[in-house]
Amino acid sequence: MSFIHYDILFIRDFLLSIIQIILVTISTATGCFSSDTLVTLINLQQIPIEKLRIGDELLTIDGTKIVSTEMIMMLDQNQHSSVMFYTIITASEHKVSLTSHHLIGMINNDGDISYIPIKDIKHGDILRVITNGQIYSSPVIDIKMEIKNGYYAPLTMTGTLLVNNIDASCFSNVKNHDIVQFYMSPIRWYYRLSRLLFIEKPFGDKSVDGIHYIAQMLYEIALSIYPSILHFT
Repeated sequence: MSFIHYDILFIRDFLLSIIQIILVTISTATGCFSSDTLVTLINLQQIPIEKLRIGDELLTIDGTKIVSTEMIMMLDQNQHSSVMFYTIITASEHKVSLTSHHLIGMINNDGDISYIPIKDIKHGDILRVITNGQIYSSPVIDIKMEIKNGYYAPLTMTGTLLVNNIDASCFSNVKNHDIVQFYMSPIRWYYRLSRLLFIEKPFGDKSVDGIHYIAQMLYEIALSIYPSILHFT
């Protein structure tokens, strides 16, 4: 009985850890990318982030290659709220605005990519950008804070996307992009299975302001099973 008891506790704690990470990712997605952000479709057309729809195929960066990814859902959106953004400009004249804890890809000293909060970006930090269909490294030359109206938080299969041709994560308010991407696997599996079954919008078509219903659902699950999981630091 004791082994069964410990196995049940292990499974419970593992599932709760998944719920917690997904909850943190979704429920703190508020803000993210400013409404004037452009994303790039696989046909190279750039569209406003607010025009993204489930199933849209986008461009992102994987290692040293430009690859495609797919829009799964809009985690959060608000067309009218005024939000404080960090706006960064690179030497290549790329520019993007994100909320303070949203992760952006930076090339570290050993050449690897680290996704860190934009508030921690400093002058001279190197970002990955796209120019004329090629990946380049470009240093940050200006950082400023400004208030803009509207924000959007899309989630893609890869957990990344190009915003104004700059490499960025879909996640915010988390310490490790890769760990969160791993724990989001169940959502990706469900999405992929649904698409194979010709379900066009597995998570519904979110067209109104506010956090996606999945965030609310996960909140209710955590609240009933383990309320203390909702006390984030």
